[in-house]
Amino acid sequence: MLCLSAGGNHLLGAKDPGYLYATLQQPPALVRDSNLKGNKMNEYNQVHVEGHVQYVVGMDAHSKKLAISIWECSNLWKPMLYKEIRCCAIADMEATYKHNVPKDSITIIESSTNSATLKKRLEDIGFRAGIVRSDIISDKERKRKVRDIQDARNLAQAYIKGNVQEFVWVPSDQYADYRDIYFAHRDTVKEITRSSNRIWSICSRKGYDLPIRSGAAKGESIRKMVEQLQISGFIKERLEMLVADYEFFLERKVKLEKLMAEAIIENDKMLALMQLPGFYYHAAFVIATIVEDAKRFSSAAKLTAYAGLSPMINTSGEEEQKAMLKGGSGKPLDSDGRMDLKFYCCEAGQTVLNLCSKSDIGKWGWRMINRGKPKNKVCCAIGRKLITYVWHILRGDPSPNREGEGIFKRKMLRFYSVLGRQRMFELGYPTRADFSNAMSARFYGHLPESIKAKE
Repeated sequence: MLCLSAGGNHLLGAKDPGYLYATLQQPPALVRDSNLKGNKMNEYNQVHVEGHVQYVVGMDAHSKKLAISIWECSNLWKPMLYKEIRCCAIADMEATYKHNVPKDSITIIESSTNSATLKKRLEDIGFRAGIVRSDIISDKERKRKVRDIQDARNLAQAYIKGNVQEFVWVPSDQYADYRDIYFAHRDTVKEITRSSNRIWSICSRKGYDLPIRSGAAKGESIRKMVEQLQISGFIKERLEMLVADYEFFLERKVKLEKLMAEAIIENDKMLALMQLPGFYYHAAFVIATIVEDAKRFSSAAKLTAYAGLSPMINTSGEEEQKAMLKGGSGKPLDSDGRMDLKFYCCEAGQTVLNLCSKSDIGKWGWRMINRGKPKNKVCCAIGRKLITYVWHILRGDPSPNREGEGIFKRKMLRFYSVLGRQRMFELGYPTRADFSNAMSARFYGHLPESIKAKE
């Protein structure tokens, strides 16, 4: 093939033409082990399909139905539409794939609520699948062509053209169960707060004595108040119903916390996070559950950005105040990221300043406050340091800036009461001291008793 580039104005004739000779060859096989992001792309997120992929399937899925577009890609210069299924029930997905989709294919699924479940179902019957972010096809004229089958075509075309640089992370089965426990606990806490606020609202509106704010004694105090004031009618029925809901969810919360505690005892990574100042079992369980494998983040900065703790600006001037005067938000942190990770890290920062001020990171925080930094910003800065330490711990690195063995043992003594003496005895820890010593021996080095005796 010969390409000619004419120097100068074409209408006046070519001046100093340039010649380029090239040989037209078939494009490489559709294998995504590309260096689109260079060596910095983490191998866990990199799109990689072993072997030659003959077909690419785009899937647009909803709660009950899905659309499938299958493309034959032996020639990447000219992919051909193989088959389309415009409407298929999700319950019939396996049968549809076995009869219509070739085995030598990869399915591209848009990230949604049930995408991880669909991916697992496809893998169980021998098909390869990957989940991509929704913004992959956000600019594909969706306003004019809002159709499921068109979205399925766009997903397949995005992969064929190389626009899919990484797949969405999918948690393992074990950590998916941990996430279910965490989400159930979060929703239970919301229901407890909602029931408590409604009880408080009724008492305030009717002029009754305000009850105890929280705890198991709240229900009993409401019942005594109803009996003493001889409350009757609909208000009595309403209060009794709200108290029953409050006590039910309070009991549910205790059960879920015990499930969290047992998971931490069995998981060294979760337990290792409790070495950090400001981290108790709630934070350790949630952060380890959400992150799961820190190696999918190539650097601690990427995990920090994932948690929404990366600063939007990096300056010592007054740009924040100037931005606020111009109508900007002036927020120092990124508004994106996972709010649950940001919440627990910032709460840990508050705990470090209030209860762990003698630790190295606590001293650093108070030095910042004494220089005039706002306390809330310092809490966020401490949270950012803690999520960096989390990245190292979950990778298996030595725990940076951890608390001493004595403080960790005190945490374990308190942690013993979450499961209770009876359950701990069943697990092989008859006393608090036995449990504390066994947990600390996992992370803090101890000489064998025989060597200690010789010394």
